[in-house]
Amino acid sequence: MDIAERVKRIQGSERSQRKIAVPKGAIRMDLGDPDFPTPSHIQDAALKAMKDNFTHYGNAFGEEDLREAICSSLMRDCGVQRNPDNVLVTVGGLEAINVICATYLNSGDEALVFDPGYSAYAVSVTLFGGRAVSVPLMDNFHIDFDQLKAKITGRTKIIFMANPSNPTAALLREDEIRGLARVALEHNLLIVMDEVYHKLLYDGFRHFSICQVEEARDRAILLNSFSKTYAMTGWRVGYVVAGAEIIKDLVHFHRAMVTCVSVPLQKACLAALQGPQDCVTQMVSQFDRRRRVVDQALKKIDGIIPRACEGAFYFFPKYSHSISSKDLTAYLAERGLLVRSGTEFGEKGQNHIRLSFATSVEEIEEGMERLKKALEELK
Repeated sequence: MDIAERVKRIQGSERSQRKIAVPKGAIRMDLGDPDFPTPSHIQDAALKAMKDNFTHYGNAFGEEDLREAICSSLMRDCGVQRNPDNVLVTVGGLEAINVICATYLNSGDEALVFDPGYSAYAVSVTLFGGRAVSVPLMDNFHIDFDQLKAKITGRTKIIFMANPSNPTAALLREDEIRGLARVALEHNLLIVMDEVYHKLLYDGFRHFSICQVEEARDRAILLNSFSKTYAMTGWRVGYVVAGAEIIKDLVHFHRAMVTCVSVPLQKACLAALQGPQDCVTQMVSQFDRRRRVVDQALKKIDGIIPRACEGAFYFFPKYSHSISSKDLTAYLAERGLLVRSGTEFGEKGQNHIRLSFATSVEEIEEGMERLKKALEELK
């Protein structure tokens, strides 16, 4: 059988072509997956929900108690008031991205994606018939508003942005968030702000949420997930927060695709939000220790230009060697180190690689030794 044109459109993306097989003995610095176990009180809540027979169809929008808890967490973290009708619970952040694109993009419509930026945005836009328009970031990985405005046309519908960023680990400042909101308002665009790493910050940086820009409330979609904050990547629960009318728009495609999110898993996420948060603090502390190990190692490798990691658990260093990012990624894999190619995240990712430190210090130290040796052998 021939596959559908929509699938053919995304087959050529570097994200889709990435090899899944893991060579024996390889050090994995390619995954955005915390290596910590999901905290026990969250696991226990899922088991209890199953034993209490929360095993049937749930609300398509998400369970009421979880949506209320999400609103409470927004008040706690950001000081903003939202109601359950402003929340849609999704099967992870990726389903949320796909639901947004499926709901608002017609064939030929455009969505702005920053370069370098999370590769799933462009893939989703393309999958649903839209055109992903690349907006180059400045060399410090912050927004060039002149470039952004120059890319807007009469077909532009959505701006996608992650804060903190995957892959660059840069954190947008408040003035940039407000600037994005102004652009969205001036041009009647939706702005989708992916804040899945909002708790993973270092060196005293503080997160400013798109939800704190009240004037953009009807133009903004906050995208979040339990995956990174609570080490729950395999549980596949995320959510969006937006105006009630946007949520009503989104639920149609969401319901058609999945009916509802697993109810026991939603009860686990409820425990994550309402339970003790020291597990998050401890994970961030461990990530910070690992971040420092990578940072110091990168500074000792000739030909590497380190970039600061302000949030998330990535480094996106530039290298001076005469080899493409995609080829360097393959070269490193042959030498037992798995990383992500910079060009998976856009053309400006050329001569960069993404290193994840979501693994043990011992693995990181060995991985950085392999990186150093492999780059020395390239000269």
